[in-house]
Amino acid sequence: MLLGATFFDLLPESVDAGRSQGWDVRVIFLILVLGFLGFYVAERVLILHACPEGDCSNEAHRHFGRMGAIGLIAHSTLDGAAIGAATLVSWREGLVVALAIIAHDMSDGLNTMMLVTHGEKARRTDFVFLAMDAIAPVVGAVLALVFLPSPKWLAVFLAVASGFFLYTATSDLLPEAHRRSPSPSVTILTITGVVFMAVAVGLTRLDYASLHQLVRSVF
Repeated sequence: MLLGATFFDLLPESVDAGRSQGWDVRVIFLILVLGFLGFYVAERVLILHACPEGDCSNEAHRHFGRMGAIGLIAHSTLDGAAIGAATLVSWREGLVVALAIIAHDMSDGLNTMMLVTHGEKARRTDFVFLAMDAIAPVVGAVLALVFLPSPKWLAVFLAVASGFFLYTATSDLLPEAHRRSPSPSVTILTITGVVFMAVAVGLTRLDYASLHQLVRSVF
């Protein structure tokens, strides 16, 4: 799901925001790579300090996962801001945007818990992050009534978040999943997660007028 969120949601949104500022697409991808490398260095340093003698425990990954959960919470806050901004146009616009965000944010709670627990039994403090992720869209909607983030900073944030999601999925979660279970079901479920995110994001961007015209031309 993190891979799907990266390539079907965060990165396209970052590119769109960057283009609105006249940026070259290469700038967005450069920020993505810097975000990827930044989180890579952060994890290496964290693990080095957590286990200097090479006997690493899962605790270092939990701390790093909490950093990622904070990124997800920030993303949920931006989603809430989108709802607030749409509501300023009309309550109908706000309702449509809210339904769209609910469609592609259903996995946020799962991703948050997966990051903070690293697949281990959840602690009481881990549920604090889940509660924060649930409250974040409401906070974002309220903040949108006061001020909105500029497209420039939105593009940077989403590109950095894309780098983190990509790093977490490819360097942490997927290798750990295959280490714990070499079953082909892991591969199947990985593909299923990507497809789910693609469909969910696609539904939020569906042009119903074009779809209606296509159906009429076919039938």
